Amino acid sequence: MSLALCIALTSAAHAQSLPPDPQIVKTLRHNDELLLEAVHRGDRETWRRLTTSDFMYVEEGHVSRRAEFLSELAEDGYKALIIVDYEAQQIGDTVQVFHRDDVPQRPGKQSTKDSHLLMTETWQRVDGEWRLRLVHTDRIRRNPPAIALNPQDIDPWVGTYGNGDATYRIERHGLKISGQRSGKQPEILEAEARDVLFQPDNLYVRKVLQRDAGGKVTGFMDRDENSDRLWTRVDR
Repeated sequence: MSLALCIALTSAAHAQSLPPDPQIVKTLRHNDELLLEAVHRGDRETWRRLTTSDFMYVEEGHVSRRAEFLSELAEDGYKALIIVDYEAQQIGDTVQVFHRDDVPQRPGKQSTKDSHLLMTETWQRVDGEWRLRLVHTDRIRRNPPAIALNPQDIDPWVGTYGNGDATYRIERHGLKISGQRSGKQPEILEAEARDVLFQPDNLYVRKVLQRDAGGKVTGFMDRDENSDRLWTRVDR
């Protein structure tokens, strides 16, 4: 590693972020509002004008470079996202922006009043003008609607399950459900469907009941967004 690069990295590590000038925040927020509107109008010129040549857009693990992103812009008739929270921190000629956006009602869909996106952005001053270099979009997840199960639907879940040296116990308390992994505290479980449970505020994981050909419960699958973990019924 070159001495110049070492010095640059050391300086960056010790740099202190500061709230930017209010006028800069006003400018960047205005730019973001223009870009959010331009997405749904298929306005490539606005995005070309306000982004750097190496601009990247990241969403759900997919990275779009500038040329790809611009080529996919098209009029869709939707209303633009509404910025409800906007925060910025500045280090030199770079500003890190976070904004939370409401998703307006989409035609043909049920109300999305609780649908929000979180944008993380990197803006840089290039030749005296602010240009967007990076956007990372993430949907703010909410608990799914829980349904009420009757005892006959809950009881098939009740039992002890094993995975390796660990066990997981599911119990019914009236119409309430709890689960407890060996060595851990009990956790509340709710039903998304008859054979699908979730832990409130742990929205990446679902417990999916497993049955054999005769309908007998054999275990459940801990399913997150990237992998499955099978827990096998051990108290039959």
